[in-house]
Amino acid sequence: CLEQKTSKAIALRDREMWKGLMGQLPAYLDSDGLVKYFPGMMRGSDALTSYLLSISSEAGYEIPQNIRVRMLAGLKGFVEGKIVRYSALQTADLSMRKIAAVAALARFNQANPQLLTTMDIEPNLWPTSAVLDWIDVLRRVVGISDRDRKLQAAGQVLRSRLNLQGTTMGISTEKSDQLWWLMVSTDLNSARTLMASMEFESWREDVPRIARGFTGRMKKGRWDTTTANAWGVLAMEKFSGKYEATPVTGVSS
Repeated sequence: CLEQKTSKAIALRDREMWKGLMGQLPAYLDSDGLVKYFPGMMRGSDALTSYLLSISSEAGYEIPQNIRVRMLAGLKGFVEGKIVRYSALQTADLSMRKIAAVAALARFNQANPQLLTTMDIEPNLWPTSAVLDWIDVLRRVVGISDRDRKLQAAGQVLRSRLNLQGTTMGISTEKSDQLWWLMVSTDLNSARTLMASMEFESWREDVPRIARGFTGRMKKGRWDTTTANAWGVLAMEKFSGKYEATPVTGVSS
């Protein structure tokens, strides 16, 4: 499906593969501007659209402007309730899907505080992926009331769920964090937690431990899903750029 192909291009850092996929992307858009997993499907997915916008932004890979504009408009319409997409499961996940959409919109300066009035903001009750999206929103959207306090509180929620023991890393809510129908996994959350931790000054001493714990979650050289592999590569690149910029010297034997 489109998610697997785009995740593969990013995880391999293959720009030519990405460009080829972008040439096919118009066939994956529905009439509302949301992206479909397969061209033959009737309706696109808000979750997939959010993912493609967010991961492409983080990776620095371009989505053609004419297509990106349609995707952003479709996602904004979904948040505002003008475009309706139901969950793949009979579960109360609308707020989670909306906060992911706002986080994606914020990366392109298309989000505003008004969009947040369409959902209940409950970080303590949310799965970890939604807490991470909320942190992204607070960092990028200007005009949110009491933003600094809310960002600190969201960071505390995330930190309270983190379990670091030796070289292992876990998240206390992992059993309820496997939201497969939203393309969310525990390894993906761990990758994004590493990225978020580098933005909190108070976490500075924990960041290398989180990075070790995150790499330790790999099995047979990979993380648990294609989306986790894509975010994982980007997370480790960001960590390396910030903490391993000095070339290593010396002799080993």
